[in-house]
Amino acid sequence: MVVYDRSYEMVGVIDNIVGPFVHLSRPTGLTWQSRWVSVRVGTEYEHRQLRAIGALHRLRHKGLCS
Repeated sequence: MVVYDRSYEMVGVIDNIVGPFVHLSRPTGLTWQSRWVSVRVGTEYEHRQLRAIGALHRLRHKGLCS
């Protein structure tokens, strides 16, 4: 599920929920933990933003790994 974290002001995907905390990640490999009360469901714009971040990350790393 794509969400917006108001504490970090970032869009991410929920990986896990443990008690009052959610574990979030981005396509770039960044992971963080936040309280569930500071997270809200992402808008359509934020869904597109997350897809664009993933596409840019893949493009930048294309051909760098063998």
